[in-house]
Amino acid sequence: MTLLEPTLRVNRLVVFQGGHVAFDCPFHTGVNVIRGRNSSGKTTVMDLLAFSLGAENIRWKPEALRCSATFVEVLLNGEVACLRRDIGETLLRPMSIFWGTLNEALKAGPQLWEMYPFKRSVHRISFSQALFDALNMPQAQGDGASNLTMHQLLRVLYADQPSVHSPIFRLDNFDTPLTRDTVGGYLAGVYDDVLYSAQLRLRELDAQISKQETELRSIFNVLGRSGQSPDLEFLNIKIVELEEARDRLSASLAKLREERALPRKDANKARASADELRKDLNVARHEESKSKDKLASLDLDIADSHLFVKELESRLRSLDESKETRTYFGNMQFRYCPSCLSELPEARTDAEHCHLCTTALGDGRADAQLLRMRNELNIQLKESTSLIQERTKDADKLRVDIPILSQHVRKLEQDYKAVANTWSSDVEVVLEETARKLGALDEEIRQAYERQKLASVISDLQKRRDELTAEGKRLEESIERLEQKQEQRKTEVADAVNTAMTRLLKLDLPLQPEFIGATTSTFDFVSNEVYVNGSKNFSESSAVVLRHVFHLSLLTASVQKPFMRVPRFLMLDGIDDGGMEKERSHRLQEIIVEECSTYEVDYQVIFATSEINPMLETSDLVVGRFFTPDARSLDVRET
Repeated sequence: MTLLEPTLRVNRLVVFQGGHVAFDCPFHTGVNVIRGRNSSGKTTVMDLLAFSLGAENIRWKPEALRCSATFVEVLLNGEVACLRRDIGETLLRPMSIFWGTLNEALKAGPQLWEMYPFKRSVHRISFSQALFDALNMPQAQGDGASNLTMHQLLRVLYADQPSVHSPIFRLDNFDTPLTRDTVGGYLAGVYDDVLYSAQLRLRELDAQISKQETELRSIFNVLGRSGQSPDLEFLNIKIVELEEARDRLSASLAKLREERALPRKDANKARASADELRKDLNVARHEESKSKDKLASLDLDIADSHLFVKELESRLRSLDESKETRTYFGNMQFRYCPSCLSELPEARTDAEHCHLCTTALGDGRADAQLLRMRNELNIQLKESTSLIQERTKDADKLRVDIPILSQHVRKLEQDYKAVANTWSSDVEVVLEETARKLGALDEEIRQAYERQKLASVISDLQKRRDELTAEGKRLEESIERLEQKQEQRKTEVADAVNTAMTRLLKLDLPLQPEFIGATTSTFDFVSNEVYVNGSKNFSESSAVVLRHVFHLSLLTASVQKPFMRVPRFLMLDGIDDGGMEKERSHRLQEIIVEECSTYEVDYQVIFATSEINPMLETSDLVVGRFFTPDARSLDVRET
């Protein structure tokens, strides 16, 4: 069968009560039927399975709370993984993931498991994000600033028993129309990756532009109060003029000192002053040199980090190409020997052996290793990008500080040159006056350089704001085009679901008039309602049929539309709810099995019933044993 992405499949569920196995059941591809009498624990098993996959708001039964943890082996797009969650009434419990089979997981030490929280943080991704990555599903923004979670998806994929009058979603006390709309559109594949990324980028741009404008307003407000000009060109001209005036004044001071020889006492004093200036000059030159060396080192590190990021991105692409290559060659069939060209005997068709050489293919651990390597590369990529940002920030600061250090060096060089020359005490008054003027010029130059630095910052902020604004306009135009495409896809999915629903409702027993003559059916994720021939109010048993037929129709549409993000997985409980008569329950089961038999892709449907259709009882669709009140699903022992 064809594997569409995303595809989720449960291989095995194990529930522990401490060290005791309270439940252990394997599952298979296709339809899985859990059966047993009323009050025998079928819903408890379904709830535990949903919880192990990330569901919340479970209405725990007492026997379930006596258990300690769930282990479930799953296939995520064909790659094996094991998920563990500790059972308890506390909400938002974390999940541990082992990238291998359940048998390997039970033998593995804690260091081989990866712990993920329910909610993401700055330093840790959530288990929903980890599972979405493994299923090659993009992250999507939900209500507020939160991302969609496995719990929100399972509210559609798991039609549980208490939600009879909630035809689309499992009941949730914190549900909002925006959340329902986002979840429905996400599963339907309405929001494509490009549009999602563009919308996220536009939100980032809006925040960055707002930040730039806030900084500019603050700077201009301060400049307006102080009467200063932020004109960078004007400041550059003024600095040149001040530097020329200082050079002329320094030359005049040097000329005055050359007119007469120094007395011994004054000469000693002058030499002492020159020595002090020379020390300061050496220190200033050292600081300037050190800053320039540090900037050069940072630029080299940044360039090296960019090369490392490119290498990581190349490795990620190589991993994807490796997976695609293995998938391609794994499906290749040979009729003739590639060495001697002789016709080969009939090939083995089982998935555990190579059809050419009949060698066992193993447990797929290489695929799990690819997932682990991809996760590690993504972590390194995030760390390297963060490091580049920090180093770039430090380098930008040095580029601002180095000109000030250089100006300070030049000032000390000029001062040292001035005091190192001879001067006459006869012109002391003139020298002091000249020195005061020189000091005033130095202070004015210093302030001009400070304003120049501020003007440079303003110019950079304005340039960056204009660049972000231009990018934002381009993104808005792109988003508008993508949203038009989104509306077309939304109509396509709705038509596929409604067509399947109308067809399947007609196969029900002729009890509900609207179902018998069904001509139109519609659904609305926002209002959580399903209509047939314009009506949404039906008898209890008909509401149960409609709820399960809708979910089955959604699965049917997902196998017809590869772009949909329903992971070709469905859990149905309460097949016999609403006082449904046995014949109608049997017919609903037949509808489910017959519809699923038409699928040509990998899928999995798990449903529970207390009135199993006799034709299914002896089939290979049933899983586990038959549950009774005396032999309940969970083998919970007294402690």
